[in-house]
Amino acid sequence: MFAGVLLHAAFLGLRWGLSGHAPMTGLFESLTVFSFCCAFAGLILCGAGETDAAWKPLSILVLLPQIGAALIDKRMTPLVPALDTPWFASHVGLSFLGYGFFAAGLALGIVYLRAGGEAVYQAAGRSALYGFSAFSAGMVCGGIWAYYAWGSYWIWTPKEIWSVIVWIYFASLTHLKFIPAQEGWPGWTKRLEMGATAAGYGVVLLTFLGVSLLLRSSHSF
Repeated sequence: MFAGVLLHAAFLGLRWGLSGHAPMTGLFESLTVFSFCCAFAGLILCGAGETDAAWKPLSILVLLPQIGAALIDKRMTPLVPALDTPWFASHVGLSFLGYGFFAAGLALGIVYLRAGGEAVYQAAGRSALYGFSAFSAGMVCGGIWAYYAWGSYWIWTPKEIWSVIVWIYFASLTHLKFIPAQEGWPGWTKRLEMGATAAGYGVVLLTFLGVSLLLRSSHSF
């Protein structure tokens, strides 16, 4: 898997060099970077021991975007002026990194719900925290990029609204972790936390692909 991540990184680097800009525009590049970030997150969180079992579901999450990318147009296109800024690359790269950690959280959550394991639980908790941190930084960069591109830090597009939903979801998840398990309300247990961690990937996928493909906005493919 490590060799595969290196080859994937080399491909992205080559495409970056040939196109002259970060390979994060269009559906093909977005799916490819998304797949890379899922695998990269797996290397960080699913190294060995109990967490190694998460590679089985995570490998599916890595392969599916690549299969989709293989079926669509792969041509490199010039960067439009609004995207020609480091803030765009930072915004998209950090957002995809967050998505990758959330995907790893789904895989780890599945493993925990099936077999348990304290190491798996701790790794899944880190996936939510790391993903939330990267996604938050990406939102800040996106606001700065929007200001330079359109003169406003915030535009009420569907993608931005759903990005806030993702942010609130994982902000709540990372904070609920510190509520001691107890009888009655809120009844926040490890299994419930792992279920919520896994379910969060659905919110991410709806934001990444559902909104971008089905609704028209500045983030549409």
